[in-house]
Amino acid sequence: MGDMRSWSRFLSILSAFCAALFIPRAAPAKVDIPTGLDRGDRREIVRILGLASGGKILSDPYPLGGYQGLEVGVSVENLPVEDLGRLGNSLATPQKDVAYPKLAIGKGLYDNIDLFVHFIPYSEKTEISQYGGTLRWGAYQAKFLPLSLSLLAHFNNANFSNLLLTRTIGADVIGGINVDTVALFVGGGPVQSRGRFAGGAQGITDSGFLESETAKGFHTVIGANVQISRAFLTAQIDRYVTTVYSAKLGLRF
Repeated sequence: MGDMRSWSRFLSILSAFCAALFIPRAAPAKVDIPTGLDRGDRREIVRILGLASGGKILSDPYPLGGYQGLEVGVSVENLPVEDLGRLGNSLATPQKDVAYPKLAIGKGLYDNIDLFVHFIPYSEKTEISQYGGTLRWGAYQAKFLPLSLSLLAHFNNANFSNLLLTRTIGADVIGGINVDTVALFVGGGPVQSRGRFAGGAQGITDSGFLESETAKGFHTVIGANVQISRAFLTAQIDRYVTTVYSAKLGLRF
């Protein structure tokens, strides 16, 4: 009975969070990218889409626990794309947000080193696909306080409607505090993205040729993780040029 009550509470928290965050703001849809993009426009798009689609930890800041640690989950990311509409041959009706799901698996490798992989299978509805990973080292855990410090390296490859391909890499320092079943974490670090824009008759560049641009920035993150039995819910806010809201539901073993 206790487990049933825990699951009921967990699902009610998840439903309330998703309803408050995602449903009013965004629905699954493809990202509308304007055509006729000059160099400045392309750099801005890499800053908006490339950086913001970078890897996100969405997990308890404490290490998974060596060889036996494992977690699986499904996350939803809310990507703000309204600023794209004013670039190039501006869109008649700019989008505000686009939400998309992502599958993720985390595995403890050795001692306090964890590996997370994530991917988005291609969907005709969103025309977005992604894959990437994060390597996390639990560098410090306090002996008498529930404090931890982790170092992360992450990468992500994304495809937007076969018009823009991005490759994003970054590194973060994350500090966390765990109290009972709740964990809070905050951190940040540098991030860089390179985007390739399609040319040709169906392309989006002003030159008509394949073009590449690079953007750099600093990424900050704040989040919370709630653990109920083997299930967990993580909510996270990532700040790049834009702000990305994410939530993840999963199981940890």
